[in-house]
This record gives sequence, structure tokens and C-alpha cells, in this order.
Amino acid sequence: MTEPDKPTNFTRQAHLAACRDPVFDWENRQDFEFASRGLIHRPGDPAITDSEGAVVWHHQAFEDFLHGDAPETVHPSLWRHALLDNFRGLFRVTDGVYQVRGESLANVTFVETDGGYVVIDPLTTVETAAYAMNLLYEHIGRRPVVAVVYSHSHSDHFGGVKGVISEEDASSGRVKVIAPEGFTEWVLKEQGLAAEGMASRNSYMYGENLAPGPTGIVDTGLGQAIEGGEVTFIEPTDIVGPQGGRLTVDGVDLDFMYAPGEAPTGMHCYIPKHRTLHVADNCYMCLHNVYTIRGAFPRDAMQWADSVARSLHYEEAEILVSGHNWPVFGRSGVRTFLAQQRDGIRYMHDQTLRLMSHGYVPSEIADAIEFPPSLARLWHLRGYYGTLKHNVRGIYDYYLGWYDGNPATLDPLPPRDLARKTLEYMGGADTVVARAREDFEAGSYRWVVHVLDQVIWAFPDHEEARELAAAAHTQLGYGAENATWRNAYLSAAQELREGLPATTKPPRNLRDVTRGMSVLMALNALSVRLNGSKAVGARFVINWRVSDSEEACHSELTNAVLINRGGTDPDADATVELCRSALGSFVLGEVDLAELERGGARILGDARRVTDLVAMLDHFPAWFPVATHDRKFGEC
Repeated sequence: MTEPDKPTNFTRQAHLAACRDPVFDWENRQDFEFASRGLIHRPGDPAITDSEGAVVWHHQAFEDFLHGDAPETVHPSLWRHALLDNFRGLFRVTDGVYQVRGESLANVTFVETDGGYVVIDPLTTVETAAYAMNLLYEHIGRRPVVAVVYSHSHSDHFGGVKGVISEEDASSGRVKVIAPEGFTEWVLKEQGLAAEGMASRNSYMYGENLAPGPTGIVDTGLGQAIEGGEVTFIEPTDIVGPQGGRLTVDGVDLDFMYAPGEAPTGMHCYIPKHRTLHVADNCYMCLHNVYTIRGAFPRDAMQWADSVARSLHYEEAEILVSGHNWPVFGRSGVRTFLAQQRDGIRYMHDQTLRLMSHGYVPSEIADAIEFPPSLARLWHLRGYYGTLKHNVRGIYDYYLGWYDGNPATLDPLPPRDLARKTLEYMGGADTVVARAREDFEAGSYRWVVHVLDQVIWAFPDHEEARELAAAAHTQLGYGAENATWRNAYLSAAQELREGLPATTKPPRNLRDVTRGMSVLMALNALSVRLNGSKAVGARFVINWRVSDSEEACHSELTNAVLINRGGTDPDADATVELCRSALGSFVLGEVDLAELERGGARILGDARRVTDLVAMLDHFPAWFPVATHDRKFGEC
């Protein structure tokens, strides 16, 4: 293990300048009072582990360094935010409302009913959700869960559900599972088809392969880290439509407002009895992600701002809680906070469209837009998670897409070819590296990582370029106020120096979510694995009969595309009969055809067609290169 890089003088001077910058209201301690208010119990154990003893959530690793003034390797504003996210444990928000914060990327909220609890957003994985439930049971009292509320469709707000209730609790009607309209569709679209950005991009954004510490991960903006473990899924039993509505659950009224924004479907929940408003992830204590760098659909910023604005109609709300960070207390404070959050979103949106209308392209807009002083100095609009720079690009993409209108960018060379030609014009790789070293010494880190990226595309094994690029990425990480940018830069440095993670096991198990798909949607996920070049000229139809649900679909291979439809085709070449769990494992690539048959699957008709299909399917790696540009699957 190499010694961590030291901050350069440019990085140290930038941090000192931030400490003196009047935009930062360092004397304001209100957030520290809100983040610590109502603490009932802060766990002292070193970590949360899974059934095999593997750590899924760190305590001690963060406790060891998160105290005192900011080290020279962390932006002082980000350090302040990390200290606030380290207020963790079980909190009393108000009588009858509790939260577990800082024991997951997200918060879980518990509302007492006449005889039980409503659980709002049961965290990311079973392990952390069960841990949070045990904290509640131990310090408040053991009562049954009578309802689970999914505020929106991102996995850190539903994935731990089976640590809170069982599938049978929901199917029997003992527990309501309440979600906004479109919830299941969006969960399965993001998790089943794109896996919420894919493991490598997720790991960069959330620093999953970085060690906690002053030269590694210190925070993610939303929370300290994203946990490992098992992501689960239970389909909703009760749907809240666009009109919203009130549900009474075991004596407690819950007012729901349909509120898409940070997620394509979502809702806010107001609890009149406790004058407490839960705003999902539409507001929290840092700038939002209109576009998330892990990869996702750009969000509709106008719709998002409207969802926040409509929440001001809850005029009696005295407490605001959300899916991350800490609450806001006081009626006037809640209203002011919501109005400022609304204005931050609208400012990004309106100014991006203004500059678009003048013909500015995304990179120009990203460098041009700054918040006005009245918004810039608000801690809860600082860019710890989202940034103005990548959000305005997301807004541009939402309206105009990837193309900036310049025909010179309409059909660019692929990056490896472009890099080779660029280096040829610049005098060769060694000349570029030598000049990049001069720019590094001058503190031009953004340029250094850009130009060396060309060298690494053309010559992935150029050790001098990789090392210098890693050094520049490290300084960018040390200097970043945004936690996800810091994590991405430091992850790039790590990959450039150490390569991809040795493990082939991703940090979270998504199997349960994939198996929650309908058979038709599962087969559509299978279609994504079809290697078109291997399927050229092939044509056949395969029926799929699922024994334990009596569902049936068929897949037609035509024009190198696997088309899936409900029902069976009487003229199919083959029929596969199997149970739902076996289909899920097959779709995920966890089992091959022989294992399917040993597990009880039957193939009727021409089994060669099923064998042919299996031979055409890709197996996706747990990790793929991001910064090193090693050759990818199928690349010549």
C-alpha cells in the first residue's frame, strides 16, 4: 500500500481561502443543534455486519477521524457537513415520531399508531433496517409494524423492507405497503434494466472502494456512505395517485401529496397529529441532484420545484424530516427552508434555459452559473451531493439531449481513436506527459486529468501518465467541496494505481428486486444480455411457463432482437418449464442451462434452440474500468 498523497500548496491555499470566504457562515451553529436534538441512543458497537460477519456499515472507522478541525486533505465546508452527518443513532423527533439516522445512507422514520408503528422508508438493505428496528424496540418498545411507506422509488428507501416486515405480512393484509403511483414500474426499470447506474459508477460516486479517513471517503453528502448487504423488495398493497389523499392507519391520519421530483415518482407525507411533514428526498440539507453522476434519467426540475412549492400548503407543519440528513424545527423555519429549496431548484432551471436560449453549450453554462449570494450562503444549498455544474448539464440534457447543436460534435471519433489522433498532433504521448507535469506543478489539475486521459485512452499501460493522472485526481478530490466529486476523483486515483477491485462480488445483492419483476419484465432484462452480433441470422421462438405462478410468456428471436410477449406461441420451437426463482437466477446469469435442468426445469421440443440462446447471452462483470480505459468486453 502506497503512502497517501500530501496536499499540494495550491490545495492548502484553496482551503485557507474557503475558511476566509464570507459566503460561508461559519458562526452559524443552528444545524448542529438540529442534528443533535432528541438523541435517545448512539450505538457504541464498531460496525453493523451481515450474517457472515462482513461489515455492511462502519461506526468505528468514521469515529476514529471525524472530530476537530478539517484536515488539509478535506475541503473545510465538506468537513463541516461530514461532522453533522456523524450525529447518528435513534432520535425522538417529537412525541410519537422517531428516526434512526446515520446508520445507513438514508433515514428511517417511525410513527407510533394506536397499537404499532408506521415505518417510512425502510433503508437500503435488510441488515441496516433490522438494526434500526432493534434500536427502536430496545429503547421505545416492541410493537408490530402496521404499515410501511415508500416515499419514492430509489433503493435506499425501500431495499431494507424485509428487515422490517415479511412478504407474508403484506400479502396477508396484516401490513399495508403504501407507495406512489408508478412505484413498481420505476423500481424495476432502474434496478432491473440499468441497476441504478451500475456497480462501477456507483462505487465512484459513493466511494465504495475507498477507506474511510481524511485521504479517503469522509461523506457522500446524503450520509456517510452507502451500506452493503441485501436489497429486498415487497410490492405495494396501497397506491397513492396524482391526486394524493388521506389514509388512516391504526388510528393515525397520514396525508399524502403526490410529489415527483428527485425521483420520477414520489410523495410527501404529512402527519397532522404531530404536525410533521416528510418530504421524501425532494429537500434535504445539501444541494440536490437534478442529474446524478452514478447515472440516471435527468429529473424534471420544474416539476420538482412545483412539488416543493405545493408543500408550503401544509401551513401547520412545525417539523420537517426527509430521507437524509437532519430535521428542520419550527413553523417559520420549515416555511423558510421550503421556499429557499424551491428557489434554488428554480434558479438552476431558469438560468440554464436562459443561457440555452443564447446558444451556450453545457460546458459553458456549467462554468457560468452561480447562485446569487442570498442562496449561495445557505448551508442547505451548498453542493455536497449535487452541484450547480453537473445539475445544469442535467437540465440541458432533459430539454435538448446530449447533442449541443454543433455538427463538429455530431459524430465524434470513439475516444480511443480520438486520443491517438490528438496525441499525434501534440507530438506524442511522452511529450504530452512532460508538459502535463509542468501544468501539475502549476496547479492546473483539471487540465492535467483531461489531457492525460487522452494518453491513457491511447496507451492504457503508460505508467507515467497513470501515476501523474492519479496525483492530479487526488488533488481535485482533496479540494472538492462536493462529496460525490471527491469520491469520484479519489476512486479514479485508486483505480489508476491499483486497478479494479479484486472481488467479483458486488457490494449489494439485488437478486430479490430482480425476482420481484413480472415474468415479462424479467425476460426484457434477459433481452439486454443478448449479444446482437452472435444472434445475426438466427430465428426461433421459445415459450416460458412458470410453474409456481402459472404465468406464461414467449420470446421470439428476430433480427438479432429478443422480443417478449405474454402468453405462449403454439408454434414455438421449444418450451421451458421452470419455477419463478429459477427464472430470476437465469436472467441474472447466476445459473447455466445444466444447473437449470438439475434444479427441476424441463425443456420440451427442440432443446438446441435454448442452448443456442444461452450461447448468445453476455455475462456482465461486477466492475468495469472507468479511469484506466483497459479494453472492454468485445473491444478489438
